[in-house]
Amino acid sequence: MATRAHDLNLLTVFDAVMQQGSVAKAAEKLELTPASVSLALSRLRDSLGKPLFVRKGRGIAPTLYAHQLHASVCEELYRIANALGMDDDFDPARSKRQFVLAGQSYFDQIFLAHCSAWSREAPGLRITFRAEEDNFHKPIEMLSERQADIYLGSLPINHPSILQQCVGEEELVVACSRSHPRIGGGLSLDQFFIENHATLTEGRCGSLYLYQLCDAPLPTRNVRYRSDSLLHVMAAAARSELLCVTTARLARLWEDTLALRILPLPFPLRRVPIYLSIHGSQGNDQGIQWLTAQLRNIFLDSPPAMVMR
Repeated sequence: MATRAHDLNLLTVFDAVMQQGSVAKAAEKLELTPASVSLALSRLRDSLGKPLFVRKGRGIAPTLYAHQLHASVCEELYRIANALGMDDDFDPARSKRQFVLAGQSYFDQIFLAHCSAWSREAPGLRITFRAEEDNFHKPIEMLSERQADIYLGSLPINHPSILQQCVGEEELVVACSRSHPRIGGGLSLDQFFIENHATLTEGRCGSLYLYQLCDAPLPTRNVRYRSDSLLHVMAAAARSELLCVTTARLARLWEDTLALRILPLPFPLRRVPIYLSIHGSQGNDQGIQWLTAQLRNIFLDSPPAMVMR
């Protein structure tokens, strides 16, 4: 029994290193010293008889065997942790857990606007955000491999191990500089497509997604600037004569700081859905339940029940 417990401890350390990507970050998460984490990895490597990590620059990189091992054990490790009641007594006021959120880079700006309120209720909680591409595969991969606790995106997921709910919809608007020489209090369809634009590089969130949300065919935009960050796109529009399409929520957050003029789109466009996804094994985790409730409150006043897809 002692040997099994020892092996479980080693695998827990291994899982933390795989999730955090470094010995130092894993040590911080587990509240251990980096030397203790390195020793645990060495013991696990000796026990298995196969290398787990190799040196890469100033850090380490997992071997192919490490990736295969982690894919096999991470699910069971989380189920064991749940069975042991890891979060039965979750108290946000006392918890020192670290949560990893992932999704489009747009969402980190939304979180920042609410961090002060969260920190008052949960001062010891640490939340990390990972910007990822919004596609059908990334949420499943990251949640299944425990690279993220919660994934926010605009696409529905049909996977038996993922719990997902739509927590709201985002309205898209046009933003430009308040000093734009040709744009005043209104914007016509012709003027929209005559002007030059800043947009996201990601297809679904950039110009291609714009066209997918419209039921009627649209002319091609004159794109002169692209970025992976919607905030950078808005800043580019604010400091130039470019137009950009952004979410009304983010535009309002930065309207005064960037001196933006916000206008409705000159053509009908469906709203962008926001899906919140977690892994099915985390459904009873009280810490995850607390955090998902905070996120739902940002986007939706009366959240629907979580459903299995």
